[in-house]
Amino acid sequence: MNTSSPDISPARAPMFFQRRFLPMWTALSLGAFTDNMLKQALSIALVFGVISAPLISNDDALPIIGTLFPIAMLLFSTIAGQLADKYETSFMFRRTKFAEFLLMILAATGFLLGSSVILIVTLFLMGAQSAFFSPVRTSAMPKYLHADELVRGNALCSGGLFVSVMIGIVIGNTLITLPNGSIVVSSILILAALGGWLAIRSAPEAAANAPNLKIDWNGFAQSVTLVRFVTSSPGVLRPVLGVAWYWAIGALVTVAVPLFVRDELHAQPGVVAVLMTLFTIGAAAGAIGASLLSKGRTGLGFSALGAGGASIMTIAVFFIASGYPPHDGELQNIGEFFANGRSWLLAAAFILASVSTSVFVVPLQAAVQRRAPTETRARILAANNMINAAGAIIGSSLVLLGTRTTLNYVDLFLGVGVAQAALTGYMIHRKNNVAEGLFDEMLMTKTSAPDIDLSGKAV
Repeated sequence: MNTSSPDISPARAPMFFQRRFLPMWTALSLGAFTDNMLKQALSIALVFGVISAPLISNDDALPIIGTLFPIAMLLFSTIAGQLADKYETSFMFRRTKFAEFLLMILAATGFLLGSSVILIVTLFLMGAQSAFFSPVRTSAMPKYLHADELVRGNALCSGGLFVSVMIGIVIGNTLITLPNGSIVVSSILILAALGGWLAIRSAPEAAANAPNLKIDWNGFAQSVTLVRFVTSSPGVLRPVLGVAWYWAIGALVTVAVPLFVRDELHAQPGVVAVLMTLFTIGAAAGAIGASLLSKGRTGLGFSALGAGGASIMTIAVFFIASGYPPHDGELQNIGEFFANGRSWLLAAAFILASVSTSVFVVPLQAAVQRRAPTETRARILAANNMINAAGAIIGSSLVLLGTRTTLNYVDLFLGVGVAQAALTGYMIHRKNNVAEGLFDEMLMTKTSAPDIDLSGKAV
């Protein structure tokens, strides 16, 4: 490992604008944009009959689309983690982002031909591409950044990701139904993917974690191995499970909110867009807040604070929403909905719950990166992706409690809030009973240096 630190003195540009961070951040943000623009444009095209699904109804195709990403993550993460450990980081960055560019050309073909089959296959392959890119990116951060910069780096990445998700959803939702919408959407997807590939070509070289690793193509056996790495590495399992909890809650909210708005709030889809936009803005703000709160620290104490805030605000959503009177007639539009003062309280609770949840998760992701042993870091982060995908599937499935039982959708928020409260209690207990700095001694000494070559050129 290169033990010399690159020049990151205050005289140089801030970390965000340096080669060791900006290309990676740009590629991540543009990738999140293309993923969500493609998914949203496909969903809206099906709902409004711009294209038709084969063999099944358009409505039945939507749940399938929702599971494509986590299924692909589960299937490909075992191989992806091995490749990310075996090969040099900038090499893997360039290959995975070029694959994304090719997939966006395939998606454009699907939109222009009106082929839902091509688009659904492309969306699944984008999930696979994300499975390969994610462990490269997350395992690269401890190479590019000092240990005490990891929370800030993760916060900036999360902020960029959330904003990109929101923009992708809004643009995909808006453009696909316009005249020549397929052409416009296709062009934007290709240009965004091209921009991500060009940006990542400037990423510095960073040595492979385990260049002599022999790739095992047995996905099932490797799944067991990867999970064993997580459970046997000191201090890794708990933050991994915490991040998976975050993904489960995010999936539950994403699936439940449209049904919650229709059946509990008696409002039109425009209100869904408003609440989801507020949720995304809150997530981005929370990520930046975690960065500011955790400067020079592990941030794990603030993670517990975030869990507590999320619990309070989620329970508040339950009580505020439970007070809506029955509504006869047509569903309310945005103006009618927000004419009720209770709706403003609900919006505030939504955004504060999202802020708190982001403050909760960002330090946990940094802890996983910081604590994972170098030689297995990418595989541990690939296992993290697998566990996140499982969490997302579980979170989405919990919505069936609202569709298949006597529970109302608003009751799901109460259950999540109570579970968050229990998690907060555990985190406080854990913090009070574990020695300060345990598993995080490198933060105290700050001797860990980024392992990169800033003079190297991408080839």
